[in-house]
Formats: sequence, structure tokens, C-alpha cells
Amino acid sequence: MLNCGENENAGHLFFACTYSSYIWRKVLSYCDIFRSPLPWLDEIQWMVEHTRGRELPQKLRKLAFGATIYHIWMERNLRCFRNTFFPPEDIFGKIQGGVVAKLSTIAQDRHYGEREHNLCINWGINTR
Repeated sequence: MLNCGENENAGHLFFACTYSSYIWRKVLSYCDIFRSPLPWLDEIQWMVEHTRGRELPQKLRKLAFGATIYHIWMERNLRCFRNTFFPPEDIFGKIQGGVVAKLSTIAQDRHYGEREHNLCINWGINTR
């Protein structure tokens, strides 16, 4: 349904097609993760292993992963049921907005190290 020329299944929809792969690469880069998207089950396993903990990077990964899945699925449904199409940049903007909304209250007035501060800058989260 994302017009990638492949049969739709979870493995393709998340994150093998060019549309969702583009979005996921951008999300990963905002998390300071620079690698290609993995096959669906491998991506889930990677996230399970790398989101343990309560520190900002782990919270950010959890939120970013959940928001990405949600918004790609919503885009798929809009295409199926309403014939509405959004460019991947719009979907990323929705993901970013959701992540920022959830983390802004947590991040304010906290003193982070350089890595955490850079993550906040990537996402546009105000820490002051």
C-alpha cells in the first residue's frame, strides 16, 4: 500500500520499502544511530537489546520506534481507506512532533552530558 511495488507484509512495510526505509533512516540518524534498517524481526530484536534502561537515549529510542511504527501504519491506512498520501517528510514531522511532546517535559531543567544534549538538539527538544 505504500506503492513500493512489493506485496505488503510487516517485514516489507516496516522497514524494507523505500518509503518507510527513508523515514526510519532519518529517525535513526536523529537518534545518532547510523546504520541501514534491518529486516523487521532483526530491527525489533535490536531495539529490545538497545532500549533497556531509563536514560535519555533509551527512552528516546523507545519513543521514536513506537512513533515511527504508529505513523507508518496510519499512512498505510490513509492510503488504503481514504486515498490520501503524505510525503515521507510529513510523516517524519509527525514522528518528531510526538517524540518532542513526550520528552520536552522530561528534558527540561536537566543537566545532560554531551551525548544527551546532542540528542536533544537533533530532535529539537528544549533543555533550558
